Amino acid sequence: ASPSINPQGLDAQFVRIMMRLLGLGAAIVVLLEGGQYLGIPIATLIASAGIGGLALALAAQDTLKNLFGTIMLLTDKPFRVGERIVVGNYDGVVEEIGLRSTRLRLLTGHQATIPNDELARTDIENVGRRPHIRRMLEFRLPLVATSEQASTAVKIVRNALADHEGMDPEFPPRVYLMEPTETAHVVRALYWYAPPEYWMCLENAQKITLEILSNFEREGVRLAEPLRITQVDGD
Repeated sequence: ASPSINPQGLDAQFVRIMMRLLGLGAAIVVLLEGGQYLGIPIATLIASAGIGGLALALAAQDTLKNLFGTIMLLTDKPFRVGERIVVGNYDGVVEEIGLRSTRLRLLTGHQATIPNDELARTDIENVGRRPHIRRMLEFRLPLVATSEQASTAVKIVRNALADHEGMDPEFPPRVYLMEPTETAHVVRALYWYAPPEYWMCLENAQKITLEILSNFEREGVRLAEPLRITQVDGD
């Protein structure tokens, strides 16, 4: 009932688990004390409780695995409700963390339910906690391009990324002319956008790309066309 605790989050599940364990402990104490008042020897009660607990544990192995998986998630806290995570083939936003399973709202709109035991044994990539979004650009120049044209292309890309919107001073953009391939000279650029808002990053990426292409056209820098070699055998 506390407003500071998300009822679908890990803290709420921790409270539920502790209350159920306390309730189970209280029930055992009541059983032992009540049995003594009824004249049942305590040794018989303990033996009966042990046999019953063993039978219950054997019958509920999967449930206990998921319970221990939930406890491991509560300890590590690799994600919270509302964060986007990647688990195996699933990529989505955490909607609810239950005692047995966790529900994800996938980017396709579908809902996936993953047992907590599996989550505790799987590598989890928490996309929601990234400090920025990294983007890589590659511009391929034809092999016939001169060194001056390649230098101009690098300068254009660097100017477009200098002090760009969302730039983190600790991660300045990097632009270099890479080693030539069999088909082109490659100008590669890396830059980081913060805060990690995906749609804002795409809007900014479109703006930067259009600016670079416009400057390429103005300076006469051509991009390499796809190369296809066709060999014809015969007379």
